[in-house]
Amino acid sequence: MDFSVLVVFFLVVVGVSIIPGPSTLIAFAHGAHHGGSRTLITAAGNSAASMLQATAASAGLGLVITTSAFLFLLIKYAGALYLIYMGVQIWRTAAHRLAFASETDDVRFAWRRLFSGGFLVAASNPKAVVFFTALFPQFLTAGYNTLAQMTAMVAVIGVVAFVVAALYGYAGAWLRRLDFSRKVMNAVYKATGGLFVASGVGLAVSRN
Repeated sequence: MDFSVLVVFFLVVVGVSIIPGPSTLIAFAHGAHHGGSRTLITAAGNSAASMLQATAASAGLGLVITTSAFLFLLIKYAGALYLIYMGVQIWRTAAHRLAFASETDDVRFAWRRLFSGGFLVAASNPKAVVFFTALFPQFLTAGYNTLAQMTAMVAVIGVVAFVVAALYGYAGAWLRRLDFSRKVMNAVYKATGGLFVASGVGLAVSRN
């Protein structure tokens, strides 16, 4: 793959990833509760899921999903339910998330919860696999090793997913440090939970 093509691919992935969505919202919520540094674990989960989706797309799973209506709907509705569940949890526990987690919190528990949160939210949307399936062929260059090109694109997706989620996590931590009133921060968390529910409902009712 020509370097200039890889740069264009990188810019496209950044442009898509930076748009607020469930993955960035969970990073933001974790950052506001746990602090920026711990949210790097959430970012790692997001990156791992994105790389698995990209790998699945390069292996042809995207074509399988698009040709199997039952499989696609099964994954779509499962993902929608998970997003709604996360939104309800964030909404209900907003009042308890207004202070940073203590440094004495169970670190192993935090690792599991933060990583799984980032991973499952990112993995909950089957359209990502379909998107990558449509995106990759646009950037494959004739005369270059296809496997090497795919590997490079999957790596770019993983790095961008990690960095974008980390930035949203640190943004959440920064907002928390502004020391807004409890009422304002409670509204922020409820708005975040509401966006998760809206994303889940939107995914469930979407026609494709």
